[in-house]
Amino acid sequence: MMRQFLSCLLVSVFGALPAAAQVAGSPSTGATGLRTSTFDGSGQAMDSTSGQVLPPAGGSAPAATGTLSPVNPTQAQVYSLTGGTQDAGSAGLAGTGRQSQTRPFSDRVNAVRRVSANGGQGGALGNDVFDGETTYDAPLGLRVGTFTVVPQLTVSGGWSDNAAGSSSGRANSLYSVAPDLQIRSDWSRHQLDVSLRGSYAAYPGSNVRSEPSIDTRAALRLDAGDSTQINSSLGHSYSREDTSTAENPNGEGDVNVVNASLGVTREAGIVAATLRGDVARTMYSEGQSREGRSGRDNTLYSATLRLDARTGAMLQPFAEVTALRRSFDEDCAAPCIRRDAKGYALRSGVTIAAGPKLAGEVAAGWRVERLDSRQLQDLAGLTIDGSLVWSPTRLMTVTAGLTTTLSPSDLAGSSGSILYSADLRVSHALSERLVAQAGAGYARRHYQGVGIEEATTSTLAGATYALTRNVALTGTYTYRTFDSSIAGADYDENRIQAGVRIRR
Repeated sequence: MMRQFLSCLLVSVFGALPAAAQVAGSPSTGATGLRTSTFDGSGQAMDSTSGQVLPPAGGSAPAATGTLSPVNPTQAQVYSLTGGTQDAGSAGLAGTGRQSQTRPFSDRVNAVRRVSANGGQGGALGNDVFDGETTYDAPLGLRVGTFTVVPQLTVSGGWSDNAAGSSSGRANSLYSVAPDLQIRSDWSRHQLDVSLRGSYAAYPGSNVRSEPSIDTRAALRLDAGDSTQINSSLGHSYSREDTSTAENPNGEGDVNVVNASLGVTREAGIVAATLRGDVARTMYSEGQSREGRSGRDNTLYSATLRLDARTGAMLQPFAEVTALRRSFDEDCAAPCIRRDAKGYALRSGVTIAAGPKLAGEVAAGWRVERLDSRQLQDLAGLTIDGSLVWSPTRLMTVTAGLTTTLSPSDLAGSSGSILYSADLRVSHALSERLVAQAGAGYARRHYQGVGIEEATTSTLAGATYALTRNVALTGTYTYRTFDSSIAGADYDENRIQAGVRIRR
């Protein structure tokens, strides 16, 4: 099924891509063609005929007057700009699965870009902040009715000294195909963003399993009035589960996550209130029963109330309270342990609106999940979350992210795990054609009740060179280490890849 979805996504991307191998000396112009760009030292693409700044690849540009269009992004997880590709928080740079692709640098920049749009003392994050993309081949996309479609395809090959990502892994060559399709509305009111991303990695000549991954998201914002917004989202992700982890020791597990959200935000003076409901269903293939269910399959229901103080200062405080209920698929009769849980989460933090070069959000709190069975301790812990974007120069941007995730477990004696993930990334434009990037990430998971600790450290370095108006060459090097308190589970991996990116 995953291969069929990836095949359909590939067909869609190929259908939208033009004959992209045209030489750079013959760029096209017009409603559906790419405009030529010049490099003015600001990290922006500019139309060579009009001199106007081209919009960023991830979304529409704010008005050139310096005032933003009316938006109300008071919610940390929902943004009116590129809601389908927002990247709040962190996955420790390693993604959430064996081959979950590291999210593009521009995702976090786009997500944070309007976090300060409510008018902090320093103003909003400027539209000229470098988003990590080459400007020579900046895509305008294809106009389809009232939508803009931006297709992209990356094909690469490489080598890994530990293809299986395990303590006994061996070196092998690899190849990967990664289609990407972004759709955004061009409406005067409301906003719809859709993101379809996938990847498929294989290791020819070995018995290492191929590694497909899928990430689809859609975000809809409805402007119900000058002070009211309705935000909804729907998403699905699929990936291989990390190899050698305590719950997937043989590396055969897959993870499917489906989530949905619906919320309404209302402004009243200097206070903005958001009421949101979320549903997240997680399904695992490892340890399935005869009925095709895993003991970890569960659905999490939550309701959140958030209050934002719209003071106009550079630091604007907010507070959140969440009630939640986790329900497992498998029925449980004595003497087994019921792992269904009820709980709550409290969070408080600040929105940073110190633009035009610094913006983001940082929060800390406490979360508790009380299991129905009192044989296990509560799954509880400190939560720290945040996303920051800082642009010290027009050609360089630094981003940072931090996320806390509480997950259930079916390990004997454990109520679940707490995962802290953080990353720091920097991207620098050496020219309109050449962009370099480096980053480091760290993730640490603690299983409550059993004393198991797992840590993943990741580093990356890469560069992108725009060969023509549609084609770019890419190269990346990644290093990853996995350390576990379980004997014999540790491993590390060096991976190098080079490829071609085609986009419209």
